[in-house]
Amino acid sequence: MLSPEQESLKSEFISQGGIWSSSWENVLSLDPGYFSVYLKLRSIPLRNQNLSRKAQELVLLSISASCTTMFSPGIHAHTEAALKAGATRDEILEVLELSSVLGIHAVNVGVPLLNEVLQEEGIIDNIPVGKLDAEREKLKSDFMSKRGYWHSSWDPVLQLDPLFFGAYTEFSSYPFRTRQDAKHSTNDTQLSRGLDPKMKELIYCAIDCATTHLYVPGLKLHIRNAVKYGAKPEEIMEVFELSSLMGVHTVMVGSDVLAALAR
Repeated sequence: MLSPEQESLKSEFISQGGIWSSSWENVLSLDPGYFSVYLKLRSIPLRNQNLSRKAQELVLLSISASCTTMFSPGIHAHTEAALKAGATRDEILEVLELSSVLGIHAVNVGVPLLNEVLQEEGIIDNIPVGKLDAEREKLKSDFMSKRGYWHSSWDPVLQLDPLFFGAYTEFSSYPFRTRQDAKHSTNDTQLSRGLDPKMKELIYCAIDCATTHLYVPGLKLHIRNAVKYGAKPEEIMEVFELSSLMGVHTVMVGSDVLAALAR
């Protein structure tokens, strides 16, 4: 049973839009002092609301759902909280789909290293990134049209495997397009997926800055893209602040173990 002080902390957590769970109950029961200082840290971005409550929950969802995190309790809690804050099913799906492109960083990290090794071993001077043939020029134009940007890091990827690059363009640009909602439509009308370009870039910032990933090249790229789409410094800072909260997962999971062993 919680004490009056603990009940007050629980009420404050819920009033901030938090989804109560047995994990939070365990943390609060085991160490109310820690819960209190975490709640204060959490409250700063939630009260400032440089981003809307819905946007905040979508950012938090992307971090929990990222393939470098996969924190199921967080996915459940932030999906529920996002719905309560007004997010649609399509917006939540879009966040998950945007987050799923994180796997491409295997290529983004691997290709420059491959290039280094090929040079060091004297196999080639460099992966050629000069004039593109017609096929590659078309693929580059297609990427720029569908994704809205180009970065030099894509040049060697395009040169090494244009078929893969083309498939990745289709995969990664899917959330940027309209789609047929088969469940709710019986004609060819296409519906917008809902998130604007700035919000998409903030989601990319969140999954790149997450402590489980810290992908600096992608983070800088998507900060720049977000700024170009009108994101304010305070909004981007709030993404970082929300992302920093993932450290509490350690205490949540550990408290569940302690509570289970004490039974």
